[in-house]
Amino acid sequence: MRVILGVGGGIAAYKSCVLASSLVKAGHDVYAVMTESATQFVGPLTFRALTGNPVGVYIADEPMGPLSHVKLAHWAHALIVAPLTQDLLARLSLGLSSDLLGLVFQGFSGPSLMAPAMESEMWFSPQTRNRLDELKTEREITLVGPNTGRLASGLTGSGRMAEPEEIMEGLWMMLRPKTLQGRSVLITAGPTWEHFDPVRILTNPSTGIIGSLLARELSARGAEVRVIHGPRVEEKPCPRVQYVGVVSAVEMLEAVRHYIDQVDTVIGAAAVSDFRPLHPCLQKQKKQHIDLNWAMKTNPDIMGEIGTKYRHSKVLIGFAAETDNVIVAARDKLQRKHLDAIIANQVGTDSGFGEGQYKAAIIGSDDDAVDLHIMTKDQLASQVADLLSVLKPKQGIQADV
Repeated sequence: MRVILGVGGGIAAYKSCVLASSLVKAGHDVYAVMTESATQFVGPLTFRALTGNPVGVYIADEPMGPLSHVKLAHWAHALIVAPLTQDLLARLSLGLSSDLLGLVFQGFSGPSLMAPAMESEMWFSPQTRNRLDELKTEREITLVGPNTGRLASGLTGSGRMAEPEEIMEGLWMMLRPKTLQGRSVLITAGPTWEHFDPVRILTNPSTGIIGSLLARELSARGAEVRVIHGPRVEEKPCPRVQYVGVVSAVEMLEAVRHYIDQVDTVIGAAAVSDFRPLHPCLQKQKKQHIDLNWAMKTNPDIMGEIGTKYRHSKVLIGFAAETDNVIVAARDKLQRKHLDAIIANQVGTDSGFGEGQYKAAIIGSDDDAVDLHIMTKDQLASQVADLLSVLKPKQGIQADV
């Protein structure tokens, strides 16, 4: 990816050095274009060393040779302005081209990401809001931040530039294809806990990572996403993602029932406990007095119930975590639960849960020959998003069950 990094004149320019390094490490080709005031905080040589490319400041500078402002504007896939100071915002919104960055910005027609950095009074001023609204109306612009924290004045408030990792995430999301615009998706993720007593539970090793990655990918593609997740699943803030925490399988089913009428798609990625104690104890049971013969009962089959009732009105995608006969078992669940597709993945003591690679396959209702393939969970999330682009929302009526 070819990226122009525009650096405004503020103390937050030091973060742009880290951002430039992160962009290069991620494989992007980066040209830095600085305002004159930015050079008072960080020298151009720093960005040249970090990016490996010449740095432009003044209109007469030619980092790409003659007519560099035209060449840069046509060369780049994306433009990042970080920090975006109030002065720089005013000049860009007015179309002023008093320096190289202003010229490049006026000639660039692709997506732009801006990371504001200014004092709180400046950030909340009517002039700033109006200028941002004008830019966002006229251009394809994504804002990242500002955050709340310690400002250059020493005060605490809104206006602190977003961290480089947040800007990197914003760039990734901005550049994802918006193939799921207008879609609404409910994802279940993570384990459930079934309490024997207040300190002992029946559960599984699920971390909820695949559910979080699905939410991230689908949101980046334009979908509105809600995640219903079990305990200890990390909530990673993403645009258009809402998180609902539950504990048990029964609570997860109740949450799904509550929200399902608001979505057109359900993805059951949670590792729901199959059983729960019939009579959980309200107090901790002492080890020396505990009865090891616990009476158990079957938990509700969440995707089975949803499939029976909503197979004609919702797109339904399930997961099948199996240790053996993975494809056969997944096909059985696909048919039995009335799903549109299922992700079969092989799990064991050293695979399937947590970080790392997946051995998985996506099986549709009409797929005949399918094999398991090794992939990362990010790759799987991308493939599921591609699948949803093909599986359009249904117009059917739910079953009266």
